[in-house]
Amino acid sequence: MALLERTTEVQALVGAVAAATNGGSGGVVLVEGPAGIGKTALVDAAGEAAAAAGLLVLRARGGELEHEFAFGVVRQLFEPALNGAAPTDAALAGHARHAALALGLTASGGPPTGDPSAVFAALHGLYWLTANLAAARPLALLVDDAHWADSASMRFLAYLARRVEGLPVLVVVATRPRPEGDAVHAALAADAVPTLLTPRPLSREAVAEIVRALTPAADDEVCAACHAATGGNAFYARELARAIAERGLAPGAAERLRASSPERVTRVVGARLARLPADARALAH
Repeated sequence: MALLERTTEVQALVGAVAAATNGGSGGVVLVEGPAGIGKTALVDAAGEAAAAAGLLVLRARGGELEHEFAFGVVRQLFEPALNGAAPTDAALAGHARHAALALGLTASGGPPTGDPSAVFAALHGLYWLTANLAAARPLALLVDDAHWADSASMRFLAYLARRVEGLPVLVVVATRPRPEGDAVHAALAADAVPTLLTPRPLSREAVAEIVRALTPAADDEVCAACHAATGGNAFYARELARAIAERGLAPGAAERLRASSPERVTRVVGARLARLPADARALAH
């Protein structure tokens, strides 16, 4: 299904791809919004536009259970490009050799975390790894769910973002609104001065289009109930539309929809609640 009511955001992403490809001028796009609003769909759109323009597209995604592993997101990004490369390869030549430890390409232990000078050397090495890859082919680095990314990887993204202007590199980061006191997210949002995209909830008309694409017989009352139940949240709206298509319409469907929750949404919310402290779960219940 095509993206609905995201023309402005997609145009901004296509423009950023063109700037990195044709002008060789790198940029940063920050996609920020609450869960389910459609950030991943915009990251996917950026990837499709970048691939169509001939950029090397490298992707990573933060994980709720993986954010304690230093440089985990960075490894996701670069491992496909290196494909088991040895530190003597062109991508890791020069200052980029210092990225090898962060990427787990050496036998001398884990990634640097405690020594500030070693951490800086790793960040600088990762920057030059990015520059070396981009010298061979314009590059798109896409990071989804950055609110769950490890702090070392986020520090690299902030470090790169302040230096990307002269490189044919596009950085797209999707994240929920940053928590208060998160200095790294704040640095990425402020110091790099990115293009900021904040997708809004879908309108009543867009939700109706989603519902009727799967259940053409849905009337205005049912579509309005879906919009009221989901608040225009794209993920919730699509899951509710699938549930309607599976269960079918019956008398009183609109009234039931106002208090319903699709099974997948329930599972996602339940899984997140299960990982919270007992006091937080009690409050949610």
